[in-house]
Amino acid sequence: MSLVVGGVVPPENVVGRVREQQEILASLPDGGAALVGDRRHGKTSLARLVAHTARLQGLTVVSVSAERQTYAEFVTALAAELGRVDNALRQEVDRWKVAVGTGPFKFERVRADAALDDLLQRAVARTKDGPLVLFIDEVTVLARNLEREKPGGGDAFLHLLRRFRQEHSGRLATVLSGSIGFHHVSEDALSSVNDIRKVTVGPIRHDHATYLAECLLLGVNVPTTDRHQVAESIAAAAENVPYYIQHLVAGAAREGSVKPDRIAELLAAAITDPHDPWDLRHYRDRLRNYYGDDALAIAGLLDIYAHAPTALSVNATLQFLKTEGSPITDRDQLVSFIERLEQDHYLRRVGDDDCFASGLVQSAWRAMRR
Repeated sequence: MSLVVGGVVPPENVVGRVREQQEILASLPDGGAALVGDRRHGKTSLARLVAHTARLQGLTVVSVSAERQTYAEFVTALAAELGRVDNALRQEVDRWKVAVGTGPFKFERVRADAALDDLLQRAVARTKDGPLVLFIDEVTVLARNLEREKPGGGDAFLHLLRRFRQEHSGRLATVLSGSIGFHHVSEDALSSVNDIRKVTVGPIRHDHATYLAECLLLGVNVPTTDRHQVAESIAAAAENVPYYIQHLVAGAAREGSVKPDRIAELLAAAITDPHDPWDLRHYRDRLRNYYGDDALAIAGLLDIYAHAPTALSVNATLQFLKTEGSPITDRDQLVSFIERLEQDHYLRRVGDDDCFASGLVQSAWRAMRR
């Protein structure tokens, strides 16, 4: 098995996702699924695996990224993908490319909506076996951009997809994924996916993670005294997250020869590397984009959790905040921030308390905040 550090893993090399794959496939007759989980946990690779399997099962599958500059570009890209799977639609696709065009937001949006509606109506009608399945990656990125461009624009896009699913029940399914949560689009965005299953994409099982690490070590021919023990150490240090496993195996390969006790040192070196090879500073730098004017207060709140030896209650956290002179002084406000941090996978709830969701990210947070 070859390393794919930071890239999308080929379907045949995806390990440990059988349950999630089966859950998504089972959801297709009922409208599809929304994949939720932290960044770098493999949502895109999982979606490609499911799309590959669905095609093998004879379903009509279309995959497209919604990470586009404009709504019209997304509609055009989707039209092109639909044209590839159905020759009869190709001439219509060329017509829609002209129809969508560019122009003022309202005019462009109306034309794009009409083109998308017409396109999907025709595509669904021409799909013979099972539902037409749309895999749309980064759907929340486009929705948030539309919402910022014009309030209500992102919601309208997500609810348009919902309307399509409901109007073509059993004939159309969407599998939605993205690097940001639906709650970052608007307060109402989550209601746009309340008709489809939510599939959590988290770390894989430890035995699967160990197997993945061992396959990668073998694939890049890393000399070890005990490959299985090294693989177990890698899986544990990576918290069973394939992205971090790939990085640690790459680090082990650069060592030439590696022992199990060296893996923790490779992890520590990556966390403090000034070049940030694992892109961990993203957890800090995205706060402004996620939380706006509250970003500094949120960072201070995360500092408290990062240095806490155990999970903290709301009241204990509030006391620490008061000691630090934080602008977060109201308990209800604190609970709201904690809930948002849980949704963004910074924190994990333990009973009524909270702690960092990832020990690896917790260590990285302490290092980058110094």
